[in-house]
Amino acid sequence: MLLLRGEPDQVARWAARGLVATRVVPLPSWTAVLPAEAGSRAQPPYDDALSVLASRPVAHRLRAAVGLFAIDGRAVVTVQGHGWRAVQRWLVWQPGRGATRAPGLQVARPADLLAAAGAGTRGVGAELAALLRETRGDALEVLTDLMRVLGLPGDGLLADGPRRDEGELVEPDHRVVARFDALMLEEARHRAEQEEEAQ
Repeated sequence: MLLLRGEPDQVARWAARGLVATRVVPLPSWTAVLPAEAGSRAQPPYDDALSVLASRPVAHRLRAAVGLFAIDGRAVVTVQGHGWRAVQRWLVWQPGRGATRAPGLQVARPADLLAAAGAGTRGVGAELAALLRETRGDALEVLTDLMRVLGLPGDGLLADGPRRDEGELVEPDHRVVARFDALMLEEARHRAEQEEEAQ
């Protein structure tokens, strides 16, 4: 689930320019975006809806944004703060290890999570740090606890997903998906040519 500060109609327009069919659900002070299907509309290896939604940058007018995803047994949290140049940051929690560093990704600090969650997070820094050090439990438990600590709405959506009639179903624009697939194919060809020339 991705929580955005934008209005539902703005978020729906943003979601339509992506690769994933989604449900856009209004919540208090936030708008939730959840995958409506397990797969994205893009070709492999970009066909996993959760991974694609987690890695998608959010337009500055829709931030702050907090993503909460259970992927391959891990809790994956993305944070994008306010401002033009806000960098997407990542927090990955793994059972038996706690919060771990994900190679190649900007690390989300507790302060980033608190800033994105906004008002109502005063005095929870120690509880948040303890939660991230915890090694017991599973990804969904950690994400639910994180939402509680940060005062984020939608823990029922995270656990159960939206009902069929809840929120707006947003289909991705097929032209956007076709352009993305064509671009990724061209990049793959270019890499293959470079590797061939290097040999």
